[in-house]
Amino acid sequence: MVWTPLGKNNPRLAAVRSIAQGKDEHRTVVDGIKMLRDLWRRGLTPEAVYAREDVALAWAEDSDLARLPSLVPCYQLAASVLNRLAPTQHSQGVIAVFPVPRRSAPWGDCIVFLDRVQDPANVGAVVRVAAALGAGSVVCSPGCANPFSPKAVRASAGASLFFPVLRNFPFSRLQRWAAGRYAWVAAAAAGGTPVWQWEPKLPLVLVLGNEGQGLDPELSASVTSKVTMPLANGVESLNVAVACGLLLACITGACQNPYTG
Repeated sequence: MVWTPLGKNNPRLAAVRSIAQGKDEHRTVVDGIKMLRDLWRRGLTPEAVYAREDVALAWAEDSDLARLPSLVPCYQLAASVLNRLAPTQHSQGVIAVFPVPRRSAPWGDCIVFLDRVQDPANVGAVVRVAAALGAGSVVCSPGCANPFSPKAVRASAGASLFFPVLRNFPFSRLQRWAAGRYAWVAAAAAGGTPVWQWEPKLPLVLVLGNEGQGLDPELSASVTSKVTMPLANGVESLNVAVACGLLLACITGACQNPYTG
C-alpha cells in the first residue's frame, strides 16, 4: 500500500478543489467511503483518492478497497485540508476523483427526458429513481443542472456514473433520434390523463419539466399525450423526482418487470 502525504500548499490540491466546485467538465468528486466502495464494486476506477490520515491508516482493513492504493494514486491529507477540499460541509474522511462518462445516444425502451430541471439534487434524485425503477436512460436538456456535479452524483447515490445519462441533449435532437419509434408522454400538473386511467406502452419518452415553469411550450405542444397525478389536501405539485418515481412505477408495472424482462 502506498499513500503519499500532501501538504496544504501542494498544487495538486488546487485542481481537486476546482473539480469539487464543478469547474471540470470531464471529472467529478465523490465524497465518502461507502459511495467509493459501491462504485469500485461496479468496476469503476477512480483517477485518484484523497483520505484523512486516520482513514488512510485503517484502509488495509477494508476487504473491498485494500488493493486500491496499489492501483491508483492515493494521497494522505490532514483533516483540515481534506475538509476544505470536500464538496460537502462535513467530509466523511475520503474523496475520490472519477472521470465523467461520455455517452452519445440514449438507450432503452423507457427514456426520461428532463427539461431545464435546475436543482442538481433533483437531477441526481431522478437519475437514482430511473436506475432503480427500470428506465433505460436519463437525458438532460440544455439548461438542466449538471448531472455529474458532485451534488448531483451524491443525490444519485453514484448512479450518474454508471447509469446511462446524457447532458446538454436538446429536445429537437432527441425528437429526431426517437422519430417514429417512441411515444412522448409529459407529466402535467393538470389537464392530462389521470394516472389511474393511463395505459402506458413502450417504447416511450417520459418528459418532466422545470420545477417552477413546467415544460417549454414548444416541447409541450409536441408530446403525444400528458398524464396527471391528481393530488389531495390542496397540494399543487410534487417534487420532480417523486413524480418521476410514481410514473415510472406505473410504466414498469404496466409494461414489464425490469428485473426479469
